Amino acid sequence: MTSFQLPSAIFPDNAIKRAERVYQKRSVKKLRPLRRWLSRTLIWLMVVVTLIHLSGLFIASLTQRDPTPIVHSLSLLSTLLIFFTLYYHFYFMFQTISRTANSITREKEAHTWELLILTGVNARQIVRGKWWATVQQQFSRYLFLGLIRAGATAAFGIGVASSFSYIASYRNPHMELPHPLTILISAFLGILFSVASLGLSAACGVMGSAASNRSSIALLRGFVLQVVFSAAPLIILAFIFIHIYSKGESPILESVSQTIILSSGSVVDNGFNLLSYPMYVNYQYYNLESYTPIAHISLDWIISALLSLSLYALLIWFALWRAEQRAVRALATPAV
Repeated sequence: MTSFQLPSAIFPDNAIKRAERVYQKRSVKKLRPLRRWLSRTLIWLMVVVTLIHLSGLFIASLTQRDPTPIVHSLSLLSTLLIFFTLYYHFYFMFQTISRTANSITREKEAHTWELLILTGVNARQIVRGKWWATVQQQFSRYLFLGLIRAGATAAFGIGVASSFSYIASYRNPHMELPHPLTILISAFLGILFSVASLGLSAACGVMGSAASNRSSIALLRGFVLQVVFSAAPLIILAFIFIHIYSKGESPILESVSQTIILSSGSVVDNGFNLLSYPMYVNYQYYNLESYTPIAHISLDWIISALLSLSLYALLIWFALWRAEQRAVRALATPAV
């Protein structure tokens, strides 16, 4: 029975990848026993708080009960979960770009780049090997990030209702909960968006590294590329649709443009707004004839998420392609 293997053209398992993976494992600084214990304790605490929020909202949706007591009882822990999710997102992004920004410039600074290209390894194998080694090294960290961001999204959605519960108590509104499948889909998409962010950050770092001769310059370029690649699609599409709207509106065009702009905007915030909005616990005061205690699953929301993930894949491919071109300029063998 053969084991499942990823396409080697995109995810190479060559000597470059293996050597880079070994180097990154060896370069990881070991924490002191006390710091290691504190770090593990914090991680498990965040996982437990995540499971409480996620399972609590899911059970509340199934039983159609008010989930706001979860936030009231946990109080500070709910806020800490959201704070640490944001912290780990930027911390892991910095760590990923730092690793890949040092991947090719390290060879140049150590004067081993010439020896590497003389072995006959082409630019694509070098670039994608360095990129894939970093993705594998950071993958478990981003899975953890995807898990706690699911809990943070649930905490945020419950917190929105909790913040209005005092006013709502005087108006006797009807509570509308997210659909159970929406909660599960949002949690799964949160993991996919986290992994997509890993791929893009690693690709930006490799691109900056291929274009630089010093690690400090490569690191700066990697961060600039991350910002540009994240914001450019939204800005370009916004200008295009503004130009189209100036010539006249149509309901179909408006629906399509909103979906596309929401998808491109999700690259900027890594899907935070896209994934958190369907998780809100809402109060409905008006139009009670159409009231349902469980919100419907939005097809547009899922389409927007899939388009955003496709856009991530396109940006990763482009960054790796540009990194290959930069490596060829540095005398690496072009890929056939």
